[in-house]
Amino acid sequence: MRLPTVHCRQFEGKGSQGKKSQIIYDSEIVGPDCEQFFDREWLARHCDRCAPKRGQAVLFSNGDGEFVYKRYHRGGLPGRMVKRSYWYHDLDETRMWREFHLLDRMRSLDLPVPRPVAARCEKLSPLTYGGELVTEKIPDSQSLTEMLSRAPLPAEAWSKVGRAIAGFHRQRVYHADLNASNILLTRAGEVFLVDFDKSEIREKLTARAALANLQRLHRSLCKLRRRLPVFHFAEDDWRALRSGYDAAVAAG
Repeated sequence: MRLPTVHCRQFEGKGSQGKKSQIIYDSEIVGPDCEQFFDREWLARHCDRCAPKRGQAVLFSNGDGEFVYKRYHRGGLPGRMVKRSYWYHDLDETRMWREFHLLDRMRSLDLPVPRPVAARCEKLSPLTYGGELVTEKIPDSQSLTEMLSRAPLPAEAWSKVGRAIAGFHRQRVYHADLNASNILLTRAGEVFLVDFDKSEIREKLTARAALANLQRLHRSLCKLRRRLPVFHFAEDDWRALRSGYDAAVAAG
């Protein structure tokens, strides 16, 4: 894993109920007082809700900045029994540390991802941990899910999404949960990917793995079309996305 860049700082903080925690932050954006971002009472005063559910991002403001707070929760069957703790082996291998550094590395590759601001790893017991991540909010952006719930997108927008995904694949990035809610489009027409938990930059991204990424996105779009009363997605849209993706891959 890539080591922190010079603007990253790390210190020991206090977790909930006085438990030991480690915090890493981008010193070009915030200082050690970023520890308050992880305090539920402080969040309650600065955002619209202070108890995020699994999969939900919480927006909050601090000074002139707007940020996104995410708490890590288990999914699937294990999540029904143990919602927010994981087995602890090494700090650098915790989910929030990995995602913080992965975002930092992808930004160094000029990939369109949010800037990591701070992360906290909290030791819940000698063998378990939980934690949170704060990133910068992408200005004037909405998820692909939100946009398609209101109106269809033109073919060029779908092509841009395909080209953006191809850009990540060229850099060997495997997104572990590429779905319509993790793709953001800005008012200026830019495309960003978010939520890189359990994602990675591989030594080699095979064609099979890249196709699996695309198939996961296609399944999410089809699922939303079945589930939502209004959702503007047709197979012609998918063909436009694949056309943009294939052209970008061919161009190298």
